[in-house]
Amino acid sequence: MLNFSQMFYTQLVDIAYKQLKFSSLANVINAAVLSFILFPYVNGVYLGLWFEFVLAISLYRFIMAKRYQSTPQKYSIKKWKKRFVETLIISTLIWIVVPFLFFIKDNYMVQAAIIIVYAGLSAGAISSLSSLTRTLHVFLVMFLLPLIIVLFLQQTQLHTAMAFLVSLYLGLLMIIGNKFHQNYKEIFKVSMMYEHEKEKFSVSKERFEIIFQGAPVGFVFYDKNLIIREVNQKLVDFLEAPRELLIGLDLHTIPDQRIVPALKDAIKNKNGTYDGKYITKFANKDVFINMQTSPVRDNSGKVIGAVGIVNDVTEKMHDQRKIERQAKYDILTDIPNRLTLIEQIEHEIIRYKRHRIIFAVLFLDLDHFKNINDSLGHAIGDKLLIEIAHRLRSIIRDEDIVARLGGDEFVVLLPDLSLEQKTAANKAEHVSKKVYESLIKPIVVEGHSLNISTSIGITLANSENDNADDILKHADIAMYQAKKDGRGVSRFYQQQMDLWIKRRLELENGLRDSLYNDELQVYFQPIVEFKSGEIIGAEALLRWNSNEFGSVSPEEFIPVAEESGLIVQIGDFVMKKAFEQFVRWKKESKGSESLQKIAINISVRQFNRGDFIANIKKLIDSSMIAPENVELEIVESIVIDDVKIAKEKMEELRTLGIKLSIDDFGTGYSSLSYLKQLPFTTLKIDKSFVKDINIDAEDDELIETILNIAKRFNLEVVAEGVETYEQALFLAEKDCEFFQGYYCSKAVNGEAFIDLLNNRETCVPTIKKD
Repeated sequence: MLNFSQMFYTQLVDIAYKQLKFSSLANVINAAVLSFILFPYVNGVYLGLWFEFVLAISLYRFIMAKRYQSTPQKYSIKKWKKRFVETLIISTLIWIVVPFLFFIKDNYMVQAAIIIVYAGLSAGAISSLSSLTRTLHVFLVMFLLPLIIVLFLQQTQLHTAMAFLVSLYLGLLMIIGNKFHQNYKEIFKVSMMYEHEKEKFSVSKERFEIIFQGAPVGFVFYDKNLIIREVNQKLVDFLEAPRELLIGLDLHTIPDQRIVPALKDAIKNKNGTYDGKYITKFANKDVFINMQTSPVRDNSGKVIGAVGIVNDVTEKMHDQRKIERQAKYDILTDIPNRLTLIEQIEHEIIRYKRHRIIFAVLFLDLDHFKNINDSLGHAIGDKLLIEIAHRLRSIIRDEDIVARLGGDEFVVLLPDLSLEQKTAANKAEHVSKKVYESLIKPIVVEGHSLNISTSIGITLANSENDNADDILKHADIAMYQAKKDGRGVSRFYQQQMDLWIKRRLELENGLRDSLYNDELQVYFQPIVEFKSGEIIGAEALLRWNSNEFGSVSPEEFIPVAEESGLIVQIGDFVMKKAFEQFVRWKKESKGSESLQKIAINISVRQFNRGDFIANIKKLIDSSMIAPENVELEIVESIVIDDVKIAKEKMEELRTLGIKLSIDDFGTGYSSLSYLKQLPFTTLKIDKSFVKDINIDAEDDELIETILNIAKRFNLEVVAEGVETYEQALFLAEKDCEFFQGYYCSKAVNGEAFIDLLNNRETCVPTIKKD
């Protein structure tokens, strides 16, 4: 009869051969993946020969594993082990050549791929070779030492750090392998003792309990119905659950069902295995476990239950994830590296192809960074890069990604910009401005005040971009164009979007000059009373007749003025001209008796100014207009941010006698609640509802509802965009008080407006209801 040592030795070799088929397959898959990555960069002949050798030895070892399983008695266990070790050494020698032949000096993607594959294969060796601990040690040293040597030979700070980390990883794997081997030994010892106790009945139950409870791993015994019958203290402590709750627990009911297939395998008279994440039932904690299950048989060989051996490998997995993070993140700046960026861009390309959600990539290259490195040293340069990464992260959204490709090149990925190209381009340009603003402030490093600028290339997702490499290439091309155009600027890869942004910038610059070049004019559209047909007021509307661009639509230049902040200065200009013109009408026009108000649109930026009310008082005083003749038109977005502050300002305006109207009523979400809270005097029905009168029954009903709401709140109502007799008739029949639109007159200049006041026939007559 074999003694314990002989049986254990046989068991260890048996475990190694059971893992051999899987490890051989993994060897081929990893070699194939690595060959695919390396193919564009290395000698194809050498790579092909290397892969053929890997395939050959792996196939041989796979066949050898099958022969062992089918006819283990063909050779002695020592000979089987010798063949196992010999073929392992041959396989390892084939892999040793990879760092020396294929480790490309300046290609970080290739280097990262080799490191990742080596890390994966060496980690996998823990489970496949830890039963033969000396063999495992030999393999790990032979396998990883060449990689460490090659990394050290690169003589860069990054590679030296990586070499040091791989060395630590080697030591860690050897320690873990020893622990695994010890666990195998303890598990086998306990299993042998358990079988011996059961079959011979020569050891007392008390002694068995001592061994069972003292085992260094968790044990669980369960019956054929998956009901737990016994657990040891190690498992109780690990699961952080009372023993009395575990005994009798139906394993079918546990929340995390991932381990159940392995539990059932043992009941089916097979060995079960589970390696992975597990969420405990009672403590609800996330852990990583290695669980082996085996059937328990009675004397007749019938399966009566099973035993599960549970080992906590959480710490090991955390260590492995740290190493994986180092492979995906830039060591210097702790932001994603090229590998992670490529993965994220590929993900966004898929989303774009499915849902047409446009994303942007900004390619940043620091201007004259080399001069800083050369003059102040790499240590200063590295600290500068760290601070730049920090600043970039501070200005982007949570869903955006800042990555470092290497050297002084950074990339910003902006997902979920828009479904429309022009809007996406504007948003990307806005982020590029934020980048410039964040970097324009001097960066102080070890007493050196460093001024840095960047050239930015921008590209957006489109049907021509099929992969991440194309996206980065296009952004890179645009970045070089930015450098050619003077550095410190941004350029779009696609010409059309560059034209959009250029147009917007030109308009912004043109607007800055328009006030001084007398290009802006204030026009006035009459507001007419239905009942009398009289012009009772006017809305001031801005027109821009540019010397450079010709007549520019307000729909195009007003958003530019808003974004640039010029709307504040322009708004003051409009108020000043409108107030002065109204006073002139009242003095000079015979037909101005009915004229009651001048209405002026107020922007969000104007309203939010701290001196907004004081400025209006100043303009009223200087123009000598009566405050009760002034009506300010306010859109819902003005009050949406802070109703309380808006209400305080509006009440102060009403105290002065100024009228307030809510513009474009019905297009927002909360207009009715604002009518109740805020001191409006007038409600303006948006032209989008008026244009469908007698066409869309829902709009007809909505207008009637708005008129009833206004009457309830004692508000005057002005309908905008009235263009036809039918629209005017409908509104008059529904008791709307006032209207404006082409049916009366388009917006005209101040002199032409006097003609409208003096010549009543040119405006709409009173509409009489039947």
